[in-house]
Amino acid sequence: MIEPPPAPENEAPLKTGKMLAYSIANFGYGAFYSLNNAIIPLFIAHFTNDARLKFLMGSTHSFEGAVIQPLVGSASDRLRTRLGRRRPFILIFAPFTAMLILFVPAAGHLFPGFVAPVHGLFYHPALRYIIATIFLFTVCFNIAEDPYKALMPDITPEPQRGKVSAVSQFVLILGQAGLLLLALPGRELHQIELKFILTACLVLVTSLLTVWLVKEPAHPPASVNPPSHGAALRQALDGLRILRQARWTLTGLFFSGLGVGIILPSLTTVVKAITNCTDHQAEMMFLVLMISTAVAVLPFGWLTDRIGSKRVLMIGMIFILAAAVNGLWVTTLPQITAILCLAGIGNAAQTASAYPLLTKVVPHEEIGFYTGLQSTALSIATPLTAIFAGALVNRGGYRLIFAVSGASLLITLFALTRVHMAAAAAEIAARNRQQGRTS
Repeated sequence: MIEPPPAPENEAPLKTGKMLAYSIANFGYGAFYSLNNAIIPLFIAHFTNDARLKFLMGSTHSFEGAVIQPLVGSASDRLRTRLGRRRPFILIFAPFTAMLILFVPAAGHLFPGFVAPVHGLFYHPALRYIIATIFLFTVCFNIAEDPYKALMPDITPEPQRGKVSAVSQFVLILGQAGLLLLALPGRELHQIELKFILTACLVLVTSLLTVWLVKEPAHPPASVNPPSHGAALRQALDGLRILRQARWTLTGLFFSGLGVGIILPSLTTVVKAITNCTDHQAEMMFLVLMISTAVAVLPFGWLTDRIGSKRVLMIGMIFILAAAVNGLWVTTLPQITAILCLAGIGNAAQTASAYPLLTKVVPHEEIGFYTGLQSTALSIATPLTAIFAGALVNRGGYRLIFAVSGASLLITLFALTRVHMAAAAAEIAARNRQQGRTS
């Protein structure tokens, strides 16, 4: 027996209160992103001088996500509980994430008598425990975050998704900037440890508030003879044969993730290396990126709903590409500030439009799976680029990071030119007929 399609999402515009209720969790998740991308590389630097490990630990995706995230996304599409499909994942895995974040600074106090050698690469004995804990909380965070993302199209009518995405991303940026701006007492390592504790609290509290305040739309009960999880996953993967525009979109998002992902975990470290600035000044450069993104993200969300998510995403890629090219020659903090403002505008366009574009080229019933598939791409790209960037930095090749980023963004732009929205609608209709759904 074929399961009937879920009830269509509410066509009434989402009210401001519900937008903010959904976005609350992103404040904590923004703090998590700052912790990962800007603070963890600086924290790891106290335990090793191997740039590969600094950048790899500063990635918000890891290799295991290539397998886990589509499984989680598909499971959230199929789940039927009193809480809904998406919220149980947030409710279970956000607390695990917070608990594991707290373990990292504690692990850093193991083996207090260790003295690092003056020359060559060094590895603190506690590093293995720190890496293991960061790996685990990254897994838990992504298991919570992908269903959280998939909740947005569940509760938002399509014409409003650019605006809602922009509002939620604006709140995320506030969380990112807030953690970086926060001035804490003590020496640098102590300040970083306090930010781990604060991030854990924010992830937990904001996730629970969103779960409490946002009610999922009603979905029909599961069919009498539903396919197994494996069969449902195979059916979703089989859909890629029909969904050609989804393939091009995922390709573009993969390379945009690679192009941006090679910069973010290395940004604070590369800024320090180029300018010989302090940790705090390097964090402020990351903050420049966040502020410029925050200023531009709401206008780009408005623009996404009016001229289309594909066009806005391409505008964003052009801005980030221009910043990457200029990164090949900058030498001072004012110059870096200028290109990060440019990159922030591009990042705003990307964050406002990328996920709304994905929701338009895949069936609504499988949005959780394709959200997970997008994370699969990032789970492959981000660690590889982090290791590659670290190897370049170990050899003094800071500028090559920007060249690799630029090449990836050019591939993204090519892939996006191959995406045709009218064809996407026809492919989704064909996919729905194949699965016995109503279009």
